[in-house]
Amino acid sequence: MALQRGGRRGGGHSATIWPGFVDAMTGLLLVLMFVLTIFTVVQFVLRDEISGQKDQLAELASEVASLTSALGLEQDRAATLEGDLAEANDMSVAQAALIASLTAERDANAQALAQAETKITGFE
Repeated sequence: MALQRGGRRGGGHSATIWPGFVDAMTGLLLVLMFVLTIFTVVQFVLRDEISGQKDQLAELASEVASLTSALGLEQDRAATLEGDLAEANDMSVAQAALIASLTAERDANAQALAQAETKITGFE
């Protein structure tokens, strides 16, 4: 069969190509829309994941800040207690020295009393 020319100006051949071209362009457009939709969904999911990670990081940062604050308070408390302990040790040393001097004074007074009693007994 020979091709028949349809149309007035010999354009029958181009009329048969046009529907195939439109079908190819429509298919290409559908594929592009599908790919664009997939990319949009992936972008949405990734953005959601990143914002969730930012929230978790902010929460962890606040926990670290509170732990740092608690550690600072405990270090201050430990320093205060060490100062109190040093003061108590100094007081203990001072009181031990006072006890030693009072004991020596008592022993000296007891010896003086014993000598005085000896003198009194000697007079009698």
